[in-house]
Amino acid sequence: MSTGDTTTRAEALIARVGFNTASLPNRPLAEAAHIGRELGFAGIELLAFADYRHSQGDLAGAYFDRLTAAERALLEEVAASFEHVSVHAPFWEIAAFSPNPGIREESRRQLVAAVQVGASLGASTITTHVTPRPSYEFAEYRDEVIAFYRELGAVAADCGVTATIETGFPRGIEEFAALIHDIDHPAVGANIDVGHLRGLLTPEQQRSAEAPALYADLLMGHVESLGAKIYHLHLHDIRARDFRDHREFGSGILDLTPIFRRLLAMDYAGLANFELEEPDAVEALTRSRERLAAVIRAAAG
Repeated sequence: MSTGDTTTRAEALIARVGFNTASLPNRPLAEAAHIGRELGFAGIELLAFADYRHSQGDLAGAYFDRLTAAERALLEEVAASFEHVSVHAPFWEIAAFSPNPGIREESRRQLVAAVQVGASLGASTITTHVTPRPSYEFAEYRDEVIAFYRELGAVAADCGVTATIETGFPRGIEEFAALIHDIDHPAVGANIDVGHLRGLLTPEQQRSAEAPALYADLLMGHVESLGAKIYHLHLHDIRARDFRDHREFGSGILDLTPIFRRLLAMDYAGLANFELEEPDAVEALTRSRERLAAVIRAAAG
């Protein structure tokens, strides 16, 4: 691949960078969207759930299967104002593999609704989480996970979108990749969250001087194990002093230049969205966007 090809891919990826509205807490959806547009983002990730919060405040979202006419109109207006749209399906208190049939069926219904309504809003991909079944080993219900995601993949394919499973569970890199590959559905892939492998390092490793290198190896292994099944990215940083993720990009231990070099070589065609949790939300998002563009261009060089 020539330098010119790589540069073109890099600029195309920079143009697909967006933000999850959780990066701008304590703001109504319309205000968060306006700020994102003013900052120059071409992509937005909408939350298909409401009334939750993270450490910095309340998150703007709505349950897609319970939209009022006014909420639906607002979502359509916001989505139409961005070139790239993605959706984060409900995950807090979602238990799609619960032994309790009522909880299981309601959880799956909400995930299907997120895919179907998200597609109608113009989203290209919908992020989900596999949540563990308490007191069970993953191997005991792994086949059930595969069967459900093939069903969800069929729904997504019918709607013209993809569904992704975000880094986090199964915890192991090889186990996670094996699940994605064994689902073996063209509309189901992985969402690599760059900070969600933290638990694979021991507390001692996290506090060590080798932490950045150790984590970089884990992250590259994650990318290599998934290959062409990487459909989406969630970006942020990991703070050195306490190993907290969802920090301002470029402020922590992560050097993503090698990761983006590999993604560009793979001709990665998905989106890349920031998920930040910072008190100075607008400033952190601004700086993160500028730093990410520099990293991607350096990776292309």
